[in-house]
Amino acid sequence: MKIKKNVLFGFIICIYSCNNIVDPNERFFIPQCSINEGIINKYYVTAYPANNSDTKTNLEYSYIKKINDSLYVKEMYNPAFKLESTRKFSINNNNAKEISYQRFYPMDTLTAVYPENTTANYITFDKDTAYYSVKLKNKDSISIKIDKSTLMLKDTLVEEKSAKIIEQITTKTTFFGETLKDTFQYRSRSIYVQDLGLWKSTVTTDTQIKERILVAQLLPEQFDTLSKHGIKRVGYIDFDDTIDADATLALCSSHARIVDYYNGGNDRSGFIGGKGNLKKFIDKKLDNSKLNDESGYLTLRFVINCKGQAGKFVTNEVDFDYNEKQFSKQTVMHLYDIVSSIERWKPCVIRNIKRDSYIYVTFILKNGKIQDILP
Repeated sequence: MKIKKNVLFGFIICIYSCNNIVDPNERFFIPQCSINEGIINKYYVTAYPANNSDTKTNLEYSYIKKINDSLYVKEMYNPAFKLESTRKFSINNNNAKEISYQRFYPMDTLTAVYPENTTANYITFDKDTAYYSVKLKNKDSISIKIDKSTLMLKDTLVEEKSAKIIEQITTKTTFFGETLKDTFQYRSRSIYVQDLGLWKSTVTTDTQIKERILVAQLLPEQFDTLSKHGIKRVGYIDFDDTIDADATLALCSSHARIVDYYNGGNDRSGFIGGKGNLKKFIDKKLDNSKLNDESGYLTLRFVINCKGQAGKFVTNEVDFDYNEKQFSKQTVMHLYDIVSSIERWKPCVIRNIKRDSYIYVTFILKNGKIQDILP
């Protein structure tokens, strides 16, 4: 209930300070009082898997501002306040016409290319069925063709404010060069509310339902303060504060672009030959006397660069109740020496590109013996 009140409070501010309405449809994207400065919508995005496994919730920020009388820009940011996409559009009567669109990845950028003699109305408030077609391309050979059809438009009320429900079906077709790689289709239902913009959306696929819901509206100065909090991302490793701080590990990209251990799916980083071979490697070099009757979870976190080289090791050390503890230096250094002696690892591969990545190896120790190794 508190979240809802926060949204409505920002909503009420806009109602009482907005004047000189130019285009009523404009208010379905950005509050009239915030046109010059812009407004940031904060969303909770929750994925509900079809197999009833654990749900996952993330944050998303949408920053919309008006550039001039006919042009708007919408920027999407992830929970770490990193820009993920930017879209320029104009509003013409009942249509939001896309002028340009870019999707940003750590090592890649996809740019929209539009068919000739067509209008890319990515959102329409017309009753007639509308079609949107665009191709996202990178500088090499990857392209994603997006075809979107509006199936239904309905006027409604949300919190006693005018709202519009739009249902669409989207097909995404991915190509590597001229080769068809994948085809993916989903159905979406979006609700736009005056002065709130996108209030709620649901995307349904064969594998999950993803729900996006507005929880707060922020002014640009508030968003700027949040984004400059100075807190490092989860999993961040300070290269100057590692076991091997004096050693050099050449990255293939910047420190900020090191991906997480779970990225890459089946092509994520790891020990060549898998967990079984890693255990055999460790067993051959292990001296149990150096484990000193220790018990708990001893985790080595480190980086594997795109060449499969490892370095920049740090530790996380807890007991079986997950309270922090300090393992003996001999135990830590013995396990570090073993893992760091591995000359070659399997690097993470994303979109056919080898990447720098974080990784971890956790030793479960009980009374001086290794019970298991994770992951």
